[in-house]
Amino acid sequence: MSSPALWFQGFPRHPAAAAELSENGRLTEKGTNYVFSEDLAAAVEVAMGLGRPLLVTGEPGCGKTELGYAIARRLAIAQLYYFSVKSNSEARDVLYTYDAIERFGEAQAQQLAAAGGARRLPDVGEYIQYQALGQAILDAHPRGAVTALLRSPWYQHPGGPRRSVVVIDEIDKATRDFPNDLLREIEDLSFRVPEYLRGSRDAPGAPGGATPSGAEISPEHRPIIVITSNEENQLPDAFLRRCVFFQVPFPEPPVLRQIIAGALAKSSGRIAPGFHLTLADNDRDALIDLLLAFRDQPIEKKPGISEMIDAAHLVAYPAGAPPPPLDARLKATRTALAKLKGDGVAFDQLRSGAP
Repeated sequence: MSSPALWFQGFPRHPAAAAELSENGRLTEKGTNYVFSEDLAAAVEVAMGLGRPLLVTGEPGCGKTELGYAIARRLAIAQLYYFSVKSNSEARDVLYTYDAIERFGEAQAQQLAAAGGARRLPDVGEYIQYQALGQAILDAHPRGAVTALLRSPWYQHPGGPRRSVVVIDEIDKATRDFPNDLLREIEDLSFRVPEYLRGSRDAPGAPGGATPSGAEISPEHRPIIVITSNEENQLPDAFLRRCVFFQVPFPEPPVLRQIIAGALAKSSGRIAPGFHLTLADNDRDALIDLLLAFRDQPIEKKPGISEMIDAAHLVAYPAGAPPPPLDARLKATRTALAKLKGDGVAFDQLRSGAP
């Protein structure tokens, strides 16, 4: 008799991946053929069940960023909002940006053009652009509940509430204040636009800008937030407490085989019409052995999943054609696996069997 499933393993999974996925309004193919381990799937489901962000760490190239896209596809969510954190990013930038300088300049130009006529400041909404988390929160509400915030021509509400995925990438790049300043917005899934309050003088009677409480968002429309970190800087404890944490390990060989197969299938046909790449099982396993042995060397930059996929394309060969010698193909992977001069020397020594 099988044991009952844990409570967080009972969430429904969409039987088919999303046919189309949009990233910030543009179609993307990211997230296809992503391989979920049981532990990772459980972490995603716990974060969804608790309504908390999923904080994902791991070495560069292990698939942290791609995870958000894969979650969207797995749940047939068609809209993903991506925000890349920079060293000068502020917490507000994840919600919206306001171009006060451009507004001031246009106001001055209009005042001069009026030649003494009535002065009209441009509406503040024309200079506000909603960003990843801000758009996701607005999307999650019915249009009527956020009408006061829809003065920006840069954002179109979907009409009815819809769920989206938000990826906040490499949060550890920003200052320590960045995650601290996001605590309330991430926990409550609500935000305020003070510029609308100050700008009400330009549009008399216009209501101030604040979203409803995140408690009013239904569970099926609540945004799924994935935050990645390379652990270059320690994140504040208060922020960590509000997240479900998962460290992506480097995959085991069975998962690496699946990733290689999916990557070759995805790229086949794109190089040229009717062109298909193939890789014999023994050749694929030889590549994986080389990859893992190279990662065990005292090198500065260990190759990750992306480097392995590039190497797989160098080892693969056109379907139906006789494969070139495996040794020559493995030698060619040096350009994909070794990104630094010293690591290239270590690769050559490994290949030659030198101590």
